[in-house]
Amino acid sequence: MISVLVALAAFNICLAIGVVYSKHLSRQKYIELSGIQSAIDDLDIEWSRLQIEESTFSAHSIVESVARQRLDMQFPNPSSTVMIAR
Repeated sequence: MISVLVALAAFNICLAIGVVYSKHLSRQKYIELSGIQSAIDDLDIEWSRLQIEESTFSAHSIVESVARQRLDMQFPNPSSTVMIAR
């Protein structure tokens, strides 16, 4: 009878250790998941900023002003253009 009680007590202790270990692993994975979700949120914010920047720089007036200022480009004179008829 005593050996059965000792076996049950040892089994209970093993189960309790298993529950504690399982809870510990669960908390570790939750912390890891929270970090990954935070990184995803940061990347989403940066992606939104990059999309706004792309739409800003792709505006025709911006492209034209950059071409004029940085590359010294300009429209050709009407007298120097040649129209080719079909």
